[in-house]
Amino acid sequence: MSTGPMNYAKGQRLRMIDFLLAQYGTINRGALMDFFGISTPQASKDFSDYMQLAPRNMAYDQTLKTYVRGTRFARVWA
Repeated sequence: MSTGPMNYAKGQRLRMIDFLLAQYGTINRGALMDFFGISTPQASKDFSDYMQLAPRNMAYDQTLKTYVRGTRFARVWA
């Protein structure tokens, strides 16, 4: 998995997604929006970008309305 070039702010948001999935097994848009002060569309884009980076790391649970850690999760940033 290559993280490629990205700006610092985006990198921090993607690292947070990776960390929270690893530690707690779930994350939602609200967590990113509250912590980073970003909009709903930006949070959605960050999740989309993370899914492109690590497609097996998370899946959206429609019942819980949150992203959950995938069964084949592997940290992108250790």
